[in-house]
Amino acid sequence: MLKKSLVRGVCVLMLLVPLAHLFAGGEKEAPASQTGTAAAPAQTYKLRLATVVNRPHAWFDAGDYLAEEMRKRTNGAVEITIFGGSQLGSDLSVFDDLRLGTIDMEMGGFTAIANFVPESAILGMPYFYANMDQFRKVMVPGGEIDRQFKKIFEDKKLGVKLLALGGGGVRVLSNNQRDVYSPADLKGMKMRVPNSPDDVKLWGAMGAVVTSMPWAEIYSAVQAGVINAFESTIASYSGSKLYEVAKHISNTKHAIMPSWLGISEISWNKLPPQYQKDLLEVCEEVGRIFTDAGEKYDVELLKEAEKYGVKVVEVDSAAFMKIAQPMQDEIAAKLKMQDMAALMRKLRDQK
Repeated sequence: MLKKSLVRGVCVLMLLVPLAHLFAGGEKEAPASQTGTAAAPAQTYKLRLATVVNRPHAWFDAGDYLAEEMRKRTNGAVEITIFGGSQLGSDLSVFDDLRLGTIDMEMGGFTAIANFVPESAILGMPYFYANMDQFRKVMVPGGEIDRQFKKIFEDKKLGVKLLALGGGGVRVLSNNQRDVYSPADLKGMKMRVPNSPDDVKLWGAMGAVVTSMPWAEIYSAVQAGVINAFESTIASYSGSKLYEVAKHISNTKHAIMPSWLGISEISWNKLPPQYQKDLLEVCEEVGRIFTDAGEKYDVELLKEAEKYGVKVVEVDSAAFMKIAQPMQDEIAAKLKMQDMAALMRKLRDQK
């Protein structure tokens, strides 16, 4: 009798368990696409993007856009973190790390890597552009100059892939001694220049006693009297708080900063093809932001500098141009890039 009762009990349980599952919790969880919640990426790619400047700067504006847009396009699979203020090293040391794959990405100016890409000197020739609109005509993202420089990087087998070209603001002269209106006022002044032979020659011809040093060392060098003058974009001057040690700005506008964004080929090759495609598309807009944000900060930050007691003076542009402009043809000839210089002039002057 007891045995029959046990058998009946087991049978009832076998019937009840499926029913309980059906009514109490048998519904399968809806797929992420049905609930409206995006599925987590199978793999995350964390990229470090280095730059030597601090906010506010066109490079940060472009970097912020890049990081956010790639996050959205890849559903968080590509995470780009910006390290500013030379946290990961100087322009030159970071470029070496890109080649080794120990840092993923870099954005900056070309002067520090002139020894690797000497052709880049043609992009920042002194007094080549009368205004930013002329610069935009030459440096169109995806345009002919952009494509040629991407090929230059590729052909050199540097281990670095060029992703974007653009502007970064006009360059001006700053110092801690006196107002400089003409090259004659610069004579004998100790001046920092980037690690570029053309900059050494240009400012030496202006009368300065030139020396090269990394960007991050300028503040302390001015404080210590190692140098008295330097040239830079207005945003770089402001972001590094150089208004605290150099109270004189000469609005030379002697060049428009050409900016670049690159990625280590080692890091690039780790990305799936779709993410590579996304990155290339996003970087076309990055090039435009370089230029547009640079122009915006030129106006805003020059006014802001005056609030810190900085005196801004206009210069005798003709006197500076008389020395600088002949260097355009010299640079093109030295690089054997007369054809590219001619193309740049054609693009610059088109209506």
